[in-house]
Amino acid sequence: MSGYTAGNMTTADRILAQPELLRKNDAWRLDKDLMKQVLGRQGQLLRLASEEVRADPDLVLTAVVNDGDALQFADDDESLWKNPRFVRSVLDVNGMLLHYAPESVRSSRDVLKAAVSSSGEALQYASDELKADKTLVACAVQRHVTALDFAAESLRRDRSFLEPLMAKTPRVLGHASDKLRSDKDYMFSLIQKDENMLQYASDELRADRDFILKVVQIKGDAIRHAWHTLWEDHEVILAAAKQDPRAIRHAGKASWNNRDFVLGMVTKNWRDLRHASEKCRGDRDIARVAIKQDPQALQFVADELKEDPEIVYWAYQQDERAAEQYASASVFAERSFALAAAGVRVPPEWVLA
Repeated sequence: MSGYTAGNMTTADRILAQPELLRKNDAWRLDKDLMKQVLGRQGQLLRLASEEVRADPDLVLTAVVNDGDALQFADDDESLWKNPRFVRSVLDVNGMLLHYAPESVRSSRDVLKAAVSSSGEALQYASDELKADKTLVACAVQRHVTALDFAAESLRRDRSFLEPLMAKTPRVLGHASDKLRSDKDYMFSLIQKDENMLQYASDELRADRDFILKVVQIKGDAIRHAWHTLWEDHEVILAAAKQDPRAIRHAGKASWNNRDFVLGMVTKNWRDLRHASEKCRGDRDIARVAIKQDPQALQFVADELKEDPEIVYWAYQQDERAAEQYASASVFAERSFALAAAGVRVPPEWVLA
């Protein structure tokens, strides 16, 4: 039967082209050789196979290799799952297929070990007892760190269990219990060794202003892992930048719109003026501090200050070329500026101390 051809189309080809033909032909549905050809190319057609085919371990495996979800159409008698070779072969294809197994199978330690060795997240289908098995959970987590999400809560907060896993893969901490990731003393001890551990703290702790202030005093650039609202807190950013200048790149818009913050930053580095808000770039005191450091800072002041004779003269007296490059052309026609530039009359306040 399986060798039948119509023209150049085999029986298997016809079935694949019109799967509903199987419903009308019991002989085809019972033909194991034919069904093996069909299932090897379209595993989902196991749903239309005969009971005999759906109970045949080799044929079911053929379907599963093609499409793992074909397993749902296997015979619902547990006899297939009592076949060790069948179980091992299924789990070798994909450990996640364990969710189709009966509870009695999912409670087997050997079966679960095979499943999590293939796919760590298969741990979610284990019995409660096995989810608390340290050896099995460790095996699952080493395969996929996200498997820890499915472990017993007692293990997800067990430091002695987690720390060897974290030593190999720090991301493990991100899947530990919220209680552990919210423990200030514990998290601080980890962050002291590696500032990147802050990213795995609970959202609540990453948003805790007092805790983050304590952290950035020793690990300034850790601010990048703090809750984003703290990037808008200029005091927190200043504290972080004091410890590590790199932290400044994480400052939010609110910080760059805060006069005290911008003045503090520009006092240290005139180039930071370019990050400031339009309001702060139009502040004369801030502009003076920046230009006094380097006349190139004129390029970053607000447009209205580039038209201000006094501001432009601050740059001009240090570097005429910089003033000519960045100032508004109209300022050079201003009488007060022309007199100062010629050295005829320079108002005292125009002179940079």
